[in-house]
Amino acid sequence: MTRFYRQPSPTSDLGRHTDLSRDLPADPQALSAIVRGLLVHNFTAKVQGLQLPPDRMSHMETVGAEAILDNVFSLDPASLSFERPPEGRMVGFCYHFALLHCALLRATGTPARVRCGFASYFEARRWIDHWVVEFWDGNGWRLTDPQIGRGDLTSDDFQDGLTAWNQCRGGAAPPALYGNGELWGWDELRGSLINDVAALNKVEVAGWYWCERLQVDPLDQPHDELDTSLDILSRHAATAESVETIKECFALYPDLQPPADAVAR
Repeated sequence: MTRFYRQPSPTSDLGRHTDLSRDLPADPQALSAIVRGLLVHNFTAKVQGLQLPPDRMSHMETVGAEAILDNVFSLDPASLSFERPPEGRMVGFCYHFALLHCALLRATGTPARVRCGFASYFEARRWIDHWVVEFWDGNGWRLTDPQIGRGDLTSDDFQDGLTAWNQCRGGAAPPALYGNGELWGWDELRGSLINDVAALNKVEVAGWYWCERLQVDPLDQPHDELDTSLDILSRHAATAESVETIKECFALYPDLQPPADAVAR
């Protein structure tokens, strides 16, 4: 399994920028710092009063590490290790930080995978949807957040999509506490679940606007037929102990797999 997560996916492949990884450190936290020197979160840009044109803001729809670095170098051709000023960084959100960090980890030899789920450290007593990174340290998987530079995340700090779904479906947590500031409840839990399962299969795409299967009415309420099928997906993914079983789980639900042309909306 570590060999599987050491190899790039189509989304995490650095492509034409692969050779640049040879000059990068292998330390996960050093790579996390490099990512923060290349990207600026859209909320941070707003708080800092950065006035950016629409073409800069459209970078938030970017999918793929190669395309992220295309945007980065279009703004500043300096080396990856050069920390750009905030106004010179690509505008993204948590997905872009996690995907690029994962890509750099894989390119420098560390098994890594992105996880889609919910963080507890943005708002008290609420779980905010978020993307982080897991990397293999030789003994187990370690959770780290390259967006804010925390390398010591625990299960109290972050719940991946599988865990959050099972917590809420089992009645251990209220769905209304899971969301993103605008949307809360079951739609957020469903979307994060399918994103997390896709990411475990190295298909790393943010958002689920493309997924007609999840477009039920009302979005934030239980839906017996849909939620029962997602229970099966979650159960298979949570108990998968090999690459083969992870892939088999993903293949069971082709209508929950992001299309090739999906963007990070």
